[in-house]
Amino acid sequence: MEKDFIKIETNYHTHTERCGHAEKVADEEYVLRALKHNYKILGFSDHGALKDCIHEGMRMKYEDIEEYIASINSLKEKYKDKIKIYCGFEIEYYKENDDYYRHLLEDKKMDYLILGQHCYYYPTPSSLQQYFRFKDDIEGITKYKNDLCDGIKSGYFLYVCHPDLFFNYISGTNEKIDKIIEEIVLTAIKYDLPLEINLNGYIYNREPAQKRGCLFYPSIYFFKKAKELGCNKYIFGIDAHGPNTFDKIPYEYLETFFKETKIQKEVILSELEMKRR
Repeated sequence: MEKDFIKIETNYHTHTERCGHAEKVADEEYVLRALKHNYKILGFSDHGALKDCIHEGMRMKYEDIEEYIASINSLKEKYKDKIKIYCGFEIEYYKENDDYYRHLLEDKKMDYLILGQHCYYYPTPSSLQQYFRFKDDIEGITKYKNDLCDGIKSGYFLYVCHPDLFFNYISGTNEKIDKIIEEIVLTAIKYDLPLEINLNGYIYNREPAQKRGCLFYPSIYFFKKAKELGCNKYIFGIDAHGPNTFDKIPYEYLETFFKETKIQKEVILSELEMKRR
């Protein structure tokens, strides 16, 4: 049962089986589940293929892009009288790929990109390295922060996915972590990009993180700092890797989250304007 204090009717963060780690179901199943919960907007944003890079089990292959776009566009048409559907990618930002992001938005006519840093090229585009190689890896977290801020500045992205992702890999906070939070948040404010409150972090990633002796996201600590720093643009991301993710919204945690961060529910955006750089 949905709690009265918050109503979620929008999600721009939905994956498909093409990424290799989401549930193997038809794209339409996500639409049907979103409709069951009275969503008004559903954005598909599977892990986008990276230029000159094969990443099995993490992101779709470049040759799958056309079929993905065609599938989502067909659902747009089929359900146009019931729900707004958009087609996008969650994808990392790398400066050397500027032409590729333009290609996706302009040539492939994708509706949007959302910024989700997970890996970086190392040492070449044909290989990738996780930012967080071990617990409390401050060097990796700093690189994550730098690349994330570059992505925010680029102008290609609709919003910042799980900006507090690194909380899954830290055992506690300190002055260095506070400075990293501050730079991410102030950059997002300067470039007017909403920060995502990623619910999948609680639904599926919280317990594994805690078993590693780490914190988790969405982090009350991170978003309390964001509020104190003046951020007033946020958006929920279901980060669905299966239709049943829509059934598992952690309303009790959200009640605590809003109480402790002091973020006003009114600043949670319900719709975003599709934009071009």
